[in-house]
Amino acid sequence: MSEKKVNEQDLELGQNFTFGSLLRFVAPSIFTFVFIALYQLVDGMFIERYVGEMAISATNLFYPLLGLFVATGIMLGSGGNALVVRLVGEGKPQEASRVFSGLLELTLILGVLSVIVTLLFKEPIMRFCGATDGNIGYLRDYYVIMCAFAPAIILQSMLGITIIGEGKTVVAAVVIMIGGILNCVLDYIFMAKLKMGIFGAGLATVIGYFSTIVYAVWFYLGARKSSYRLHLVSIDMRAMGQICFNGSSDMISNLAGGITALFMNHLAYRYYGEVGVSALSVWSYLTFLIMAVFMGFTSAVEPVLSYHYGSGNIPMRRRVFRLSIRWCLIIGFLLMILLYLFRNAAIELFFDPGSEYFKIAYQGYIIALPACLMVGINIFGSGVFTAFSNGVVSALLSAARTFLILTACLYGMTALFGGLGLWSAWPTTEALSLVMTALFLRHYQPRYQY
Repeated sequence: MSEKKVNEQDLELGQNFTFGSLLRFVAPSIFTFVFIALYQLVDGMFIERYVGEMAISATNLFYPLLGLFVATGIMLGSGGNALVVRLVGEGKPQEASRVFSGLLELTLILGVLSVIVTLLFKEPIMRFCGATDGNIGYLRDYYVIMCAFAPAIILQSMLGITIIGEGKTVVAAVVIMIGGILNCVLDYIFMAKLKMGIFGAGLATVIGYFSTIVYAVWFYLGARKSSYRLHLVSIDMRAMGQICFNGSSDMISNLAGGITALFMNHLAYRYYGEVGVSALSVWSYLTFLIMAVFMGFTSAVEPVLSYHYGSGNIPMRRRVFRLSIRWCLIIGFLLMILLYLFRNAAIELFFDPGSEYFKIAYQGYIIALPACLMVGINIFGSGVFTAFSNGVVSALLSAARTFLILTACLYGMTALFGGLGLWSAWPTTEALSLVMTALFLRHYQPRYQY
């Protein structure tokens, strides 16, 4: 590895951050994750317009599996970043390159295994995801194309984070944006012009994912602009285990989102019927979009904290942590106001005003908004421990918030309030989780000095 490449990464991650410069640094990463969230939203809009309101349930029914694919990529990317960036901060570039090469090999292996399992057992998996006789026909076409390209989804999720970890936040954002625009254009061509139906929506999405992969091939192999040198290695299972364990909190957050989406599909069907499953899609897009903002923020800050943890720069570690808390609160408040002001316009992208779909979706949309104020701190709090390679605490916070507490709130509040409890479970979960996150951050402050 050339000294110049190492210095470029040092310059990006080791800069003297201020209130404004931190926002400029994380903004491209936020943009990146939001565009990833928009992939699904755009699919939903075109599906509703060119296939039908009932067909939109297909994207929501597939969400548990999509969450699994994305979660796997994010786990590998976040855990890998924490390790390899720390190694760079410690002045061990060759070891960082070896670990990163093994990480890419493991990602490809997991992608291929995902294709085999999901296609081999597609019918029982679709039923398990909540498909009914009324919507399984729509889900099947979407399911097949998305699962066939599972390696692309996993790779895109992983590479987007590792590129950010090299300080290339703007580049990552541009690449994802290109993929998102491509997805929109192809959605229109495949569904409006070629009448390919929901299969076309899935095909457009997976083609969009390839934008990141194509750039990564050029970045790592063609132009060799990476701080790491790629080569075939024997996979270091100990290092991979450390990466998976440390990134497990990010995986748990996404995977649990898929599992709880499965629970919500069943609850929506119980209280509202198939109309409720379709209306739930809008709620899912909303929550996915909100969380994407803070996941993008956290993914950009994590390598900075990891770098200063490896280099031992305590004052900058503290500054970045405190500035991040402030920005999470500010962004959350602005998100809540913005989404409230455009509430009708947002729902009208999917359903006609006055329809039963619209009424149910509007109810869930409004009740969910207060979560904006709390979810950022919770996601960032878990990410802090990922950055410091404390996978136990990070995974515990994510598992409790995104699965244990949320599941308890879902079933407890629907038992008490019926359908209204379905929508209020998320903000209630974030409020309870905020208390837990604050307690853990306070307890571990003396150890990590943030």
